[in-house]
Amino acid sequence: MSRAPWVLLSLLVTGGVASAHPPPPPEPEPVPERPALEWSTWLRVGYGSAPYATQVARLVVGPSSPSAPDRHHGWESAVGIDLTLGIGRGDTVRLGPFVEASSSGTAMIGGELLVAAVPAKLDMFFYEGEGVLVARAGTDGTWVTGALAYGYRAPWNLFRPQRGNSRYMIGVRMVATATRAIDDPQQWTATLGLETEPVGALRYLLGIRSWY
Repeated sequence: MSRAPWVLLSLLVTGGVASAHPPPPPEPEPVPERPALEWSTWLRVGYGSAPYATQVARLVVGPSSPSAPDRHHGWESAVGIDLTLGIGRGDTVRLGPFVEASSSGTAMIGGELLVAAVPAKLDMFFYEGEGVLVARAGTDGTWVTGALAYGYRAPWNLFRPQRGNSRYMIGVRMVATATRAIDDPQQWTATLGLETEPVGALRYLLGIRSWY
């Protein structure tokens, strides 16, 4: 009897068993590399209120409210700079110092906790960035301040690969702040507003291609 049919049957069975095995799992997506140092500047504009009859009213500029004559309502602005170093996997959790000068004349210095990649991909202004959560706390020796912000950020170099150990970040976020006197908790102010990196915002609004 010819052995050809048996050889053919053996090949068919072997091939069938092999095809029954599932394919190997896909390789995990690589964690994007971040530079050791990230830094940014920001401009904040917010609207808030403070007790009218106390010194903290100077932190906002505006009239008292007819419906609440003991309250002072108005606008507050600030400029600042921060830098952060990664402390977690993928460097998405970051810590560092910040300095801020506000329209009240105070100059705060303190620490910042930044959680990046929440979510990892967030497209705004036609550019792929990420969600970011920021918490700050600082003081000037007389006042203490805190801020909580959430929004969007992206690298300044939107179209070129990252080089070096640092990069400048741009973006925009909603921010809530609270400030009070160290020696008198009754003197306080609270604001809600927007915080943005000013040069990147100007570049986008004016379409200045040479800045990209």
